[in-house]
Amino acid sequence: MLLAALCCLPLIEFGREGLHGWSELVVYPEAFRVQRSHIDAAGVLHEWDDELIGESWDSGPLILSWADVQADIADPHAGFCVAVHEMAHKLDALDGAMDGTPPLPREWQRQWAHDFQQHYDQFCARVDAGHETAIDPYAAEAPEEFFAVVSEYHFSAPHVLEQEMPVIAAHLRRLYGTFTARE
Repeated sequence: MLLAALCCLPLIEFGREGLHGWSELVVYPEAFRVQRSHIDAAGVLHEWDDELIGESWDSGPLILSWADVQADIADPHAGFCVAVHEMAHKLDALDGAMDGTPPLPREWQRQWAHDFQQHYDQFCARVDAGHETAIDPYAAEAPEEFFAVVSEYHFSAPHVLEQEMPVIAAHLRRLYGTFTARE
C-alpha cells in the first residue's frame, strides 16, 4: 500500500492522465542489472551493464527496487524517492518527448521550458565546477533527470528545493500541488 501511495503522489494534482501508457509495476527485491548498448559517432558498439534502482519505460512498466523504496520510506526527508522519480519520467513522456517537460498548457510550457533550462544550465555549471550542491548532482545528467530529481525534492525535501531553486519549486507546486512533508 505504501508503494502505491508513493507512486500516486505526483498524480494527486496532475490527475488520471498521468496513468496513460501504463502496463505494469515491476518490483525487484534489490537494485537490478540491465544490459545497455550504444553505437557512437564512429560506428563503434559499446556494451555495458548498469545497476539501477528504478526505471520507467515510455509505454511500458515502471520498475523499482523494493530495498530502495524502503530506504526512502525510512528517511522520508532526505530528498530521495525513487517511486516519485520514475513517476516524473512517466509524466515527462506523456507529450512524446523525454525532455524534462510534462504536457502543459502552451503559455505555461513556454515559461517552464525557459525556467527549467536556465536553472538546469546553472546547476550543471556548478556540478561541472566541482561545487557542492544541496540538490543531488545526478540532476545534472540530462534535462529529464533534472525534472525527476527536483520532483523528488518537491515531495521529500521541499524546503531544500525552495531555498535552492524557488522558481522551480513554484512550477512544481503548480504541477503537483502543495505538499508538506511531515516530521
